Amino acid sequence: MSSARRVLQGGVVLRRAETPDDYRACQAAQREAWGIVEDGYVIPVATMVGANLHGGLVLGAFEPDGKAVAMSFAFLGRVEGRICLYSQLTGVVPGRQSLGLGREIKLLQRDVARAEGLETVAWAFDPLQSGNARFNLAKLGARVRRYVDDMYGPRTDALNAGAPTDRVIAEWDVCGDFEPIAAPENAPSLIAIRDGLPVAVPAPAGAALWLPIPRDVAALRRERPEAAEAWRKAVRQAMNSAFAAGYEAAGFLRDAEPRCGYVLQRRAD
Repeated sequence: MSSARRVLQGGVVLRRAETPDDYRACQAAQREAWGIVEDGYVIPVATMVGANLHGGLVLGAFEPDGKAVAMSFAFLGRVEGRICLYSQLTGVVPGRQSLGLGREIKLLQRDVARAEGLETVAWAFDPLQSGNARFNLAKLGARVRRYVDDMYGPRTDALNAGAPTDRVIAEWDVCGDFEPIAAPENAPSLIAIRDGLPVAVPAPAGAALWLPIPRDVAALRRERPEAAEAWRKAVRQAMNSAFAAGYEAAGFLRDAEPRCGYVLQRRAD
């Protein structure tokens, strides 16, 4: 089992969970990060221990008093037939998101995967969360080739309540080089706006495609739930159609107004 440890600012140490107290601290961090009120959504200690000792990885960002301010749970899995480290969840407790803990966790997962001879780290995320999409594709260099409709079913935690849990699967090649993908100015869009709401349009032939999404879907879900639902349905249809046609999401742009969305390219394999 590979060692995993990073010393961060403020005396926080990012490392594998090692003791029963560590695992319980990770459970507490999971509850706090997601606003979980149902114990059924909290990963059991025995499950974390089993995964951590047999190819998986349970990380906690521990303060000197033992409190975990971030945690991550990953296990061995497969993506398109390849063995990978599948990161089921990564969370940072409120008030600590500005420390870069999410990035540090991903980098440590990469290092462990490399040490264990694994070429891919994979995880699921909400395709409408532009911050996550930008981090995963534009910062880390992950790619998306699969859309899972309502992956977890109805949820009651604070981050997912009231919305179908559609997810895409990020695949991160931890052994290759990464070069950011730019969005061509003339890339055809997979979304059209009709009567103020988005609708998916057929994927045209081309080397690159553009798939816009809202900049702040959380605010949209609060203020205009009907528009948020229209975006979810349009993005679901557009992504599924593009993936079936041989495209993958290879980049993301959220820097220049008004563009915010995915760059899709034809898969090389």
